[in-house]
Amino acid sequence: MNTICEGKTIPHVSQHFGQMVKTIRKKRQLTQEDLSEKSDIRVQYISRIETGTANPTLKVISAIAVALDAALSDIFSGLEKNND
Repeated sequence: MNTICEGKTIPHVSQHFGQMVKTIRKKRQLTQEDLSEKSDIRVQYISRIETGTANPTLKVISAIAVALDAALSDIFSGLEKNND
């Protein structure tokens, strides 16, 4: 699914966010359970985030970034404003 922003198509933000969370989590050698404990977010919700089926709040996004020791810019890197 794509999102329209200023008349341009961008990748679905939830899917991109979830994919990056999973990539960074694995790079840090953390399981979903580890991330759950560090972020105080249920494992089931982390799974939904990683598959792009959840639409996390800014509070949840921030908790995940802190738990992963990652900057928000790292998690959202690669998300382009337009699809040239």
